[in-house]
Amino acid sequence: MRNTLDMTFYCRKCKVNRKGLAPIELAVSMNGERRFINLPVKMAPDRFEKQVASKTTNDTKKYLESVESQIKAFQIQRASENKGFTIDVIREYVKNGFNTNYTMLELWESFFSNFQKKGTTPRNERKYELVIEAFFSNILPPNAQVSELTHLHIVQFERYLKAHFADSTAANMLSKFRSIVLFGMSIERIAEDPFKGIHIKKTTKEVAFLNAHEVDAIRKKQMPNERLERVKDLFLFQCFTALSYCDMAALVPDDFQQNHFGQIYIEKHRAKTKVLFCTVLFEDAIEIARKYNFRLPVISNQRYNGYLKEIADLCGIDKTLHTHLGRHTAGCYLLNKGLPIEVVAKIMGHTNTRMTRHYAHLLRDTVFSSIAALENKT
Repeated sequence: MRNTLDMTFYCRKCKVNRKGLAPIELAVSMNGERRFINLPVKMAPDRFEKQVASKTTNDTKKYLESVESQIKAFQIQRASENKGFTIDVIREYVKNGFNTNYTMLELWESFFSNFQKKGTTPRNERKYELVIEAFFSNILPPNAQVSELTHLHIVQFERYLKAHFADSTAANMLSKFRSIVLFGMSIERIAEDPFKGIHIKKTTKEVAFLNAHEVDAIRKKQMPNERLERVKDLFLFQCFTALSYCDMAALVPDDFQQNHFGQIYIEKHRAKTKVLFCTVLFEDAIEIARKYNFRLPVISNQRYNGYLKEIADLCGIDKTLHTHLGRHTAGCYLLNKGLPIEVVAKIMGHTNTRMTRHYAHLLRDTVFSSIAALENKT
């Protein structure tokens, strides 16, 4: 298909900054599609118009002619290499300083910028950062050309991940790196898929939890010092409320509310998924909250998990205690209290409960009425 390329330059007053300058924009029309691309130069719009309208040669005209000639030369180069030429390719070419060389670091920066624009969380961003850091440290350096990336590098990266991480974690990390590669293919910086023939097998982690006897063993165990006593209370609070560590760490006294049933509850959005959850506290959890005047003695996640291992040894529990195990245990605890599984899912703020975001007020009423009915029976 023949590419019909047309280029026009603008400097619009509606985009003027505080200094009175606006970016020079390149309007690219190709095969019925028209897009604007910001150039790395800013000018006063009035001056831009005068320079362009002038019959004499000036710096602005020379710059615009240079941009146009470089893009046309790039178009010819892509055609000679039998590569596609689209507006996205032009945009990346301009963004890369009119340079046809493209490094792995530049690919990562472009992907990350696009990733942030779509909306994500710092936690999710960090997961991608860890993946690319592992790749740069062990497979290819940041200054390596994208064109150097081959199927062998992907195989080597997969072997490295499997040697250093659990299977499920390795699969998730490799899947994230594939997202970066697919982005590179979408902007036509990567010609052939280096993942071809590689199947990422994602495994489901077995959900671990404590049974009632193990929870009682922790509850009844007298800790040898105040440090472990506080950690014990924090862990039990998770077991009774289904709160994750980051949600528990963010609690303040005002988060503990009381409804017309007389129930104390917590209603917030989960830090991880932003999904609304509503946790009603049973007496087990209320007792712990009151012990600390509704200001839980939260410590760092790393120290918390380290102290939990000490508690497991003291209580004779052969399972690895960690912050998320308390959340898993809470699901069983709430089900054993007689709550319907749908209500428990909503209390835990699971993202697969699609109606949670849209019917938050119904969620709260459902949880409250279910627990009120349960309490009336007892």
